[in-house]
Amino acid sequence: MADPSGSPPDREALAAELALGLLEGADRAEALRLCLSDPAFAAEVEAWGLRLSPLLGTIAAVDPPAHLWTAVAARTGGHDAVVRSLRRWRGGAMVSGAIAACLALFIAMRPADVQPPAPIAISQLSGAGAATLAIAYDSRQGLLRLSPGSIESGARSPELWVIPDDGVPRSLGIVRTDGRAVAVDAALAKLLRSGATLAITLEDAASAPHKAPSSPPILTGKIMII
Repeated sequence: MADPSGSPPDREALAAELALGLLEGADRAEALRLCLSDPAFAAEVEAWGLRLSPLLGTIAAVDPPAHLWTAVAARTGGHDAVVRSLRRWRGGAMVSGAIAACLALFIAMRPADVQPPAPIAISQLSGAGAATLAIAYDSRQGLLRLSPGSIESGARSPELWVIPDDGVPRSLGIVRTDGRAVAVDAALAKLLRSGATLAITLEDAASAPHKAPSSPPILTGKIMII
């Protein structure tokens, strides 16, 4: 039998063997378990079954020989015993089929493993008057998002700074205030911790990012991790 955990060609061969009924015993049980646990493999088995089904029409019907039923009856205890055995087999098959169907439904309906959301650094920056700006940093994607808004900047552009516990501002670069995300360097992203300060100053975009701000901040806010 092909290895169920092997390469795609091995899985395809295993699916074909199961669809053809070539597997027996432990090999067949293992392949059936794989069908229940791996929807993609189950789909391959079904596809092989559909692909091979036209071959059934090419097989001519053959009547069993007359002495066959007599031999079967002699070995099984006669017609009544055969009927009882068939009924027990049919009942067992129905119960097994029901269990398999329930298990397959459970696997299909079971919610996928959901990863816990990564912590997000958020801040509400405010300044003179009613000017405010919301900022959120998604650490999983490394993206900084600013809420859409307008900053009266004239010929200068808004530059975002993070000020950690040491009090030294680090530039996160010129930012957009149209709601579009901005990528943050991994080294600077480590500074986006709870309690750090974010600030926006107006700077010359052509020479950004700067080592230090050249003007007082127009918006500031503390970072909070949620």
